[in-house]
Amino acid sequence: MAGGGKATPTTMATTNRHSKFYFDSTAVTIQVEDTLFNVHKYQLMKSEAFSDMFKTVKSSTEGSEEGTSAENPIVLLEVSAVDFECLLTMLYAGRFSSQQPMLNASIITSAFRLANKWNFEDLRASLLSLAKEKLDVVDKIVFAHEFGLTEWLVPAHTRLCLRPEPLNTEEAVRLGVHSVLLVSRLRELHRPTATSPKDTSMCGSCTGYIVREDSGYCSKCNAWGHLLTPSRQTNPPEAHAIQTKVEKWVERGCMFSD
Repeated sequence: MAGGGKATPTTMATTNRHSKFYFDSTAVTIQVEDTLFNVHKYQLMKSEAFSDMFKTVKSSTEGSEEGTSAENPIVLLEVSAVDFECLLTMLYAGRFSSQQPMLNASIITSAFRLANKWNFEDLRASLLSLAKEKLDVVDKIVFAHEFGLTEWLVPAHTRLCLRPEPLNTEEAVRLGVHSVLLVSRLRELHRPTATSPKDTSMCGSCTGYIVREDSGYCSKCNAWGHLLTPSRQTNPPEAHAIQTKVEKWVERGCMFSD
């Protein structure tokens, strides 16, 4: 409608359905484990796998097509209801929606698992970017192992080896024995030396600490004096050596030769 006048619809013979913004409002009923979902078909058509599946959907003996009712749903096997819910959460989470999901490692990983499995190309790319941004270093290693992202393994394991805090029990369980062995061995091999020979002089870069200009109380023993503070280097001297060893470990299939 323009200029306040009433527009006359163009005859159907001369109209075209927009390739992006003409939605199929058909709802599809899907069963995953013991849970039924009723979702818009157009959302599922973003997947190459679902697009192919809908071409071969069969009618039941009663004549109704699969997915048209709760009595005759499309049954998805070898998929968890939790993963499917996370996939739908991300599919329906519009970029400009006022109700964005609370993103965490579990939601991102579950949604990516099915987006990757069924080739939701755009969603997969979006979730991969979110994983890079949102997942912590341990989550990234677990994610990389599950989905074959070997390029993530070297920087993530190197960061674990260099961080001040050791692995906690939960992290060790999630990482698995081979990653834990790698991190433990490299941290032991490259840890700062507690004591040095009396005739040895080292700079702050090599000790990992620098002398502060001011004095103060030691946070450990509460003694007053000149304080040392961890070096703010973004690439400490041992980082390259650790990264090289991690690269060789990844090349061997994340296994040790001994």
